[in-house]
Amino acid sequence: MSKVIDTTLVPQYFQRFPVRVHKDEPVVGQGSNAALKTFERLVPEKDTRSHAIGPFGDAYAICYPEGKTEKVKLAAEIIEALWMYDDIIEALPQEEAALEHDTVKQLLGGDGQSAPGKKNLMTSIFRDAAARMIALDPKGAPWVIDTVKQYLTEYDGNDKVYEDIEEYATFRTLNVGFRIMSSFMQWTLDIYLDEEETEITKEFYAASGRVMALTNDYWSWEMEKKESVDREAGIRNAIPVVMKQFSLNEKAAKLFVKGLTVEAEENMWKLGLALKETGSDKIKNYVDSMLLLLGGSGFWSSTAPRYNEVQK
Repeated sequence: MSKVIDTTLVPQYFQRFPVRVHKDEPVVGQGSNAALKTFERLVPEKDTRSHAIGPFGDAYAICYPEGKTEKVKLAAEIIEALWMYDDIIEALPQEEAALEHDTVKQLLGGDGQSAPGKKNLMTSIFRDAAARMIALDPKGAPWVIDTVKQYLTEYDGNDKVYEDIEEYATFRTLNVGFRIMSSFMQWTLDIYLDEEETEITKEFYAASGRVMALTNDYWSWEMEKKESVDREAGIRNAIPVVMKQFSLNEKAAKLFVKGLTVEAEENMWKLGLALKETGSDKIKNYVDSMLLLLGGSGFWSSTAPRYNEVQK
């Protein structure tokens, strides 16, 4: 049984989602730590920052508090590797990044021999990821692996400079990695929606992705604005989009994005409650687990050193 985290102890956490931590949090932390250690060994010249460390526990133990322990541990290792990989990829020109993504997609497809083997040895961390997932869950693993490959295709799908917050938010919902986080959530709990269930939950799913996109942008901005990105589009974040679109200063733009996040959460809650009133037990579990995922993601972002040390 997971444990409740008292979010009132963190005044800056402004969302209403429930937040819990996995009963085997130390075990889950072994997974994300393994990814960190592998990157430090393979890419020692890079300053690798953890996406999992926080004062209330491992990020993935908070995002997937009810998941099966071994699945959550492996999910933590794979997702942490993907996020650290993204940190490095973001600094590359788009065309070079696309080639790296092709390498990883081949590795995830089990084609380790014919993968291009680009200069960044970090891609080797993904070589056995698919096989390990399939060993735990032959039925569900292929679906999640396809989801990760789709994300890698979409992530650098364009280098467009966005000047409209609604257009940007639609893009960012795909780019932020929500598809990965939500699919691993389902995988850790064995929640597999059929075609009809997917259709009736699609509006809730889209609303959930918008919440994660805006929340991540809000909390990561102080860190991201100091980073160098070799892309025409620059930093992918809602705050500079709002600054430009509405001629706002940075402080006002942050408040604007915070308001958009609260509005998006309200819409997600409404859609989720409606689904729980009419849906099956599987749908109810799906909605409750998505709420925990969004709560875990937002709460971790509001407290983690990765985003908050720069604001002290």
